[in-house]
Amino acid sequence: MRKIFDRSSPFGKIIGRYIERMLFRSLKRNLRSVYLKGELIAPPFVLAMNHHSFFDGHFVWLLFKRFGVCGSLLVSSENFRAFPMLEAIGLLPASRIREAVRRLKNGEAVAIFPEGELRPAGSLGQLKRGVVWLAEKAGVPIVPVASRVFQRGYENPEGFLLIGSPLSPDLNALKETLESLISELDKLYITTKPRKPFQGFSLILLGRLSLDERLNSRWGLLREILREILGLGD
Repeated sequence: MRKIFDRSSPFGKIIGRYIERMLFRSLKRNLRSVYLKGELIAPPFVLAMNHHSFFDGHFVWLLFKRFGVCGSLLVSSENFRAFPMLEAIGLLPASRIREAVRRLKNGEAVAIFPEGELRPAGSLGQLKRGVVWLAEKAGVPIVPVASRVFQRGYENPEGFLLIGSPLSPDLNALKETLESLISELDKLYITTKPRKPFQGFSLILLGRLSLDERLNSRWGLLREILREILGLGD
């Protein structure tokens, strides 16, 4: 019997639209902006991203939407049990890894966090071999993506995504590439003025502006005062 939240079921399609709206609002309300450098190749491929931020799942969804990619995100069975409704937008538990292979062979993309857990925003953790097994089994390349969320010169943090070149399924090559991409983001964070975009990056989402940005208009101050009076502040 087809599962109720399956993305191909009528109910799943309806729920999926609402979940995508919630993800979009979450990004808009909690981040000042999201910047991107690089492009995704045409699927099928395995997207491998470091997992150092609450927003990484959001970023996978945003990348797939931006490039028109039909994709899934492979997560731990524990996380899937906690949020089964996210199957409506492609979430898959690790216990269904062969379904992930099937989707890859059908021309889709599958994303995975190869560190296997959410880690502090620092160096890359040890990678699990599952990402290589998945790519080898499906006969597809791995696309490395580095993500960082930085608190810089604005009231809310900013997200930065850096897409690397496709790789053959090789764990050492993936680790070296992700470390290099993360290092590039960290270096740009240190060397770029706090309110300047990173060189070569494009704005793909503008979210919550800082208070000074919201006040920087003829009616900005009045609008913010009315929001406080009416209880519409965040």
